Amino acid sequence: MKTHYSKFILVAVFLSLAATTARATDLADLATVVERTSHRASSYDRTGANDDNITSFEPGRSITLLDTDGPGLITHMWFTVSAFPGHATPLRDLVIRIYWENSTVPSVEAPLGDFFGLGHGRTYPVQSLPINVGADPKAMNCYWPMPFQKHARIELYNKGRRSIRRIYFNLDYELGPIPDNQGLFHAEFRSVRNLKPQSLEGNTKGEENYVILDAQGAGQYVGCFLFVDSAPGGWWGEGDEMIFIDGEQKPSINGTGTEDYFCEAWGFDRVTGFPYYGLPLKDKLPDGWSQTSCYRFHVPDPVRFKKSIRVTIEHGWKKGVVNDYSSVAYWYQRKPATERDPLPEGENYQPRDHLTSDPPRLSSVRWPAVQAEETLRAAGVSARAITTAYGLTKFGGLLRVDAPNQNVALSVPLLAPGSYQVQLRLVDIGQPAPVTLRLDGGATKTVERVAPKGTVVELDTAQVGQDGKLIVNARSSVPVGVDYILVQPAK
Repeated sequence: MKTHYSKFILVAVFLSLAATTARATDLADLATVVERTSHRASSYDRTGANDDNITSFEPGRSITLLDTDGPGLITHMWFTVSAFPGHATPLRDLVIRIYWENSTVPSVEAPLGDFFGLGHGRTYPVQSLPINVGADPKAMNCYWPMPFQKHARIELYNKGRRSIRRIYFNLDYELGPIPDNQGLFHAEFRSVRNLKPQSLEGNTKGEENYVILDAQGAGQYVGCFLFVDSAPGGWWGEGDEMIFIDGEQKPSINGTGTEDYFCEAWGFDRVTGFPYYGLPLKDKLPDGWSQTSCYRFHVPDPVRFKKSIRVTIEHGWKKGVVNDYSSVAYWYQRKPATERDPLPEGENYQPRDHLTSDPPRLSSVRWPAVQAEETLRAAGVSARAITTAYGLTKFGGLLRVDAPNQNVALSVPLLAPGSYQVQLRLVDIGQPAPVTLRLDGGATKTVERVAPKGTVVELDTAQVGQDGKLIVNARSSVPVGVDYILVQPAK
């Protein structure tokens, strides 16, 4: 998918000036000396070396990044993530959870990318006062202040089906007295696939509106990101925001249109970014769909509530068209959340796949074995992508298969019909034992022991038919490490 980098760079330059003006109050606050101490939790290498990251973060795993007693204040969070080849959704798969005051219910629960404004499973620069994503765009920063009195815990969870290659993080915080009137930071992710249009006539109670936030307690709503994946067939931005405060039946805050709520007018016509509102992504895809990301932060104008708040927005467009909506809401409230709906599942969670046709068939490929992790795990095989040191493997990781004396089938993606020469590279993982390898229909080759620097095995010539299948079968009594399979036209 194309990304408008030139526009992003111009916006970033402009915002560096705009944000300086917007943060004048913060600069004045720097002169106030407070009785707190500065701290950081990070992924630095505890041995003193330079391997400063979490590696091979497998599916279903949770890890605690910060666990501290209070009182205190989280002032800044920074993350960056490196995925294995072919992993399209690492930032949607990773989930950030924040727990306050020893609560067992997370006050923050959202996909890591979406929390930092990166919707649709994509990356792009975001420049605002509380959330920044670098122009690269790989560096995710959050400056929402997060005070707490008793305790804070931040964890990361892999909700996906593939391991994450590397995760780096810095969490900056202070410990010391916090005023009693400070609220606890909350965030919530929502997503609905195939959202049908609603009638915008006579809608006074917002019963069919898309819900951005529905919270109980006392506090203030401070903004959101909205991510819209829209099909061809009409403008989706006519819907009004409708905010219901303290259980009211009719909203005390009713807007005039989606783009108006996000502080633009007469539609969204370009990528923009300002301290409190912006449009970091506006992209038309080859299949005719469009992806938009927009944000609105109520920093100078928080929406306050005493009992509850329900933030909604209308979704009206051409009949018969369905669009995908997702969002992250941010708010503060006096007490930590006591209950939370689970994150969406299935297609309501993952971004839409916009492939318009079958992928082209390959005539040669060096296929990273780590890409087989999801398929093998789904078949009940113990397989895991493992991050390796730089230069040890071709793609920064190996596939560790632990299936003693079982036949494990590695299927290379769709190939054009023809005759191919096939190589497979094994990696030494410290468990010597014979490994047998065989192409479907070919002879078996045995590697008695993998060399310390790896062993490349020349397999039989493979004949690939119209089905495009090429399968390498492996068997061993101990775990095996596989780097890649190289397939080239036979000479």
